[in-house]
Amino acid sequence: MARAHARISGGRTHLYSFGYRSTALGGRLGAAHTVELPFVFDVADEPRLHGDAGLLAPAPAGLAARVHGAWVAFAGAGNPGWAPFDPRRPTVEILGEEEPG
Repeated sequence: MARAHARISGGRTHLYSFGYRSTALGGRLGAAHTVELPFVFDVADEPRLHGDAGLLAPAPAGLAARVHGAWVAFAGAGNPGWAPFDPRRPTVEILGEEEPG
């Protein structure tokens, strides 16, 4: 999908891999699609998202600010802060894996 979009988007395709693993369902949920949403909206510290029935474990420091900032920058200016995807030299920004914390 990224390759097809990159061909028609004029350099406006940006990819990221979100590797933060949820603790929900005994860890079986892992880094599933939509787990990044509390980070996108910068609400990952909300108490309701933690604990036995919560979606999240403690996240690396600064991860929510980094993800939220990238989404805001992309929505506002079309640039999340990393190079656009180029099918000849694929670039994927890594978020949430081995982040300092």
